[in-house]
Amino acid sequence: VAACIPGPPGTCAMLARVGALTQAGRGAVLRPAKAPLVSSVAAPALRAPKGRLISSVASPSPLPERVSPEAIKQRQPKPDTWKDSRVTYRGGLFRSKGRSLFGRLMGRWRGTTIDLNHDFRLWHRHEEASRHVRLWLESLFLSQTLRRLLFPDLTIVAAVSAGIVAYNQQVLHKAMETSAEVAAQVANETALQVTMLPGMIALPTAPFALSGFALGLLVTFRTQNCHGRYVEARILWGTLVNVSRDIASRILCTVPPTSAANLALREKGMRLIRSFPRSIKYHLTVDGFNEEIDIQGCAEVHILEKKDACYRDELAHIWNEKDAYGPAGLAPGMSAAGVVPDLDFPNRLLRKRVRSRPLWIVHELGEVTAAIRDSGAAGPIEVSILDNRILEYNNVLGAMERIMRTPIYRSYSHHTGRFVMLWCAAIPAAIYPIMGPAATVPTALLLSYMMLGIEDIGSRVECPWPSLPMWQYADTICDGVVQMRDQDAEKIVRARAGAVQPAKAPAAEEPTEDEALAEALRKAFSATAAAGSGEARRATGW
Repeated sequence: VAACIPGPPGTCAMLARVGALTQAGRGAVLRPAKAPLVSSVAAPALRAPKGRLISSVASPSPLPERVSPEAIKQRQPKPDTWKDSRVTYRGGLFRSKGRSLFGRLMGRWRGTTIDLNHDFRLWHRHEEASRHVRLWLESLFLSQTLRRLLFPDLTIVAAVSAGIVAYNQQVLHKAMETSAEVAAQVANETALQVTMLPGMIALPTAPFALSGFALGLLVTFRTQNCHGRYVEARILWGTLVNVSRDIASRILCTVPPTSAANLALREKGMRLIRSFPRSIKYHLTVDGFNEEIDIQGCAEVHILEKKDACYRDELAHIWNEKDAYGPAGLAPGMSAAGVVPDLDFPNRLLRKRVRSRPLWIVHELGEVTAAIRDSGAAGPIEVSILDNRILEYNNVLGAMERIMRTPIYRSYSHHTGRFVMLWCAAIPAAIYPIMGPAATVPTALLLSYMMLGIEDIGSRVECPWPSLPMWQYADTICDGVVQMRDQDAEKIVRARAGAVQPAKAPAAEEPTEDEALAEALRKAFSATAAAGSGEARRATGW
């Protein structure tokens, strides 16, 4: 192999680690025998002559914990200092908006607004009586809607309005220089009076009044549909939280911790459930809400590498071998090797050929239920219920992917956008004859901000995943599973210590006369049903 690939002397040292040769098409794939996994995407490939490709594969070693949980939380978006009920997220595509410096600055300045999980304090602030005044005085100029619309939409409207005002004022000044009558009329007019002359740019208000109704219907209908997708996305996450809790509780309550194999199945199920929302978070977003990921000018493969590195750090704290079964420890005579869960699972999950990692985890959960059924740890009814709950995982995953991959019909969205922009750009010509040169620009900007803001909010929630605090939902699921696991572990510890004694069965009481007669009738009916003859039924009085 070393003779086939020319290169520097260090190449031979690298090739000393190469394992088996497996044929793949016309070339050959050389795989290292035991190389540590850096990320789910293979290490940078070395191109060999005649199409040979040298790549890396995952090793069966567990993932080391390189980053502490506190450091992982530091990667997540932080609440705004002046309003801690939401987060202004400026990572991901907002950092790579355009290759120019201006494009990157605009993307970082705009960002997107994410409403965080509310508690009693945030709800009180949201419902206080001074909220309307606070929204105008405190947060208007910090509004993400205003930042997103300021350039280029409102800039275009301001430029058109200023151009109309400047042109009309130029026509008016020329008329005043040539006509004393016009000059006298302008001198005597009040602030609400506007002198209109031939040649000025002006439009009647009737077309705007007629088209404004249709435009309002278009924008409202689109915004309602987009908000419906946002609500559906939140309902799907709520379903995911409930189903995850139910599956974890059923596994812990159904599979008894009487053997190392059962403990291993329980532990693997808990860790798979904790891994599922994390995989959803990375599956539906470009960066998994890690602001440190800079995708400016990066190819798709490098973006995946950065995402997988962050996902790998989160998995390392779920799939570790620090304890065999949490606070419960091991029962006397049990081997820790049999209870430690499948630590090689993250390596298999982070392989490049795994296109849908949430689906991979769902399939692994199905294998856990199959192992529970085969081992006899649970009855067929309990296993069937578990299978139905795992099916809901698949349904939720499919619904989330449907929202992600299917926008509202693009022609409808494009037509609405063109209509809104044309209406806002033409409204200054209708405002000038009414409001005059001083109020045309601010009035046009205010109306355009209101109309374009409705359309912009709808476009932001059309794909709702970047607008939802999915890291908080994932933490909620993980915290609930850990709580149930620790609660079950404490029960195991108390049972081993003898703190939980089985309740004694109550002493059997003598049946009453009516109960004895009813029991005799039941026995007679059972015998009759077994016999199945009319003579037997008549003989027993039935």
